[in-house]
Amino acid sequence: MNIIVLNSGSNGNAVYVESPESGSAVLLDCGISRRQIELRLKVHGRHPQSLRAVFITHEHADHVRGLPVLTKLYHIPTWLTEPTFRRMHRNRPWRGHRFMGNSDTVTVDDITVQAYPKSHDASDPVYFVVSIGERRFLYVTDLGEHDDSVAAVLSDVDAALIESNYDEGMLETGPYPEYLKARIRAAHGHLSNLQAVDLIRRHANGRLRTLILGHLSENNNTPEIVRREMDMLLEERGDFRPRVVIASRYTVGDVLSV
Repeated sequence: MNIIVLNSGSNGNAVYVESPESGSAVLLDCGISRRQIELRLKVHGRHPQSLRAVFITHEHADHVRGLPVLTKLYHIPTWLTEPTFRRMHRNRPWRGHRFMGNSDTVTVDDITVQAYPKSHDASDPVYFVVSIGERRFLYVTDLGEHDDSVAAVLSDVDAALIESNYDEGMLETGPYPEYLKARIRAAHGHLSNLQAVDLIRRHANGRLRTLILGHLSENNNTPEIVRREMDMLLEERGDFRPRVVIASRYTVGDVLSV
C-alpha cells in the first residue's frame, strides 16, 4: 500500500491510503479543506477522483472540516458511526453517508477498513486498521489512553500512525489554563510522547517497518523532541528498525510505500 499524510495536527488531519494494484484509495479523516486536499495530492500526482470513500474517526472539526465541500464536489461516500454523525452540525458530509458500528469492517474495492473503539472526548470515537492484500496500517490519534486492543493491533501491522501529541514538561510549564492541561492529560484526551514511546516499546515488533508519529501539538511539542525520544527507544530495542517519520502539521508528507 501507499500512504500519504496530507496533514496531521490540531489544525487538520487527513491521510490518503492507496492500493497500488487497483489505484483505488480511501481518506482517513478530512480535517483540511477540499482545496488543500487537491493541492497536496497533486504534489504526488494523485487526485481526489481516486478516492472511493472517506472514513471518519470522530466529529471534532480538525477531523471533518473539509467533508461538506469534498464529498459534494466528488460524490465520495463517507463512513462514520451514527453517534458521530448526530453530533456533527456544520461539517456533515454531503449526502451519501453510511453508518458503521465502532467495531465494523467495511470493504471498498480491494481496501478493507476495520474500526475499533477508543478513548477520547467525542461521542463514539474510533481508530482504524486499513488492510490491502497482506499489508496492514494502523491509524490511531486522539487517544487518551491505549488499551489491550491497541496493543494487540500494534503487534500485527506493517505500518502505523500513532499520536505523540505533547511533551509533558512543555505542557506543565506552558501557557494553557489548568482545565485545558487536565483535559489533554486525561484518559479521554491525548497521548504524550512518553505514553506513545511506552506503547511502542512494549508492543511493537519486527513486523512494524514504517512508524509515523503524528498529531504533534503546536504549543506543547516539537519534532525534535519526538525524534530524540524515538532515537532513545531505538537504541534500547535492537530487534526492530522501522522507518520513523514525524508527520507535519504544515506540509504534505512523502509517499510511503509499505
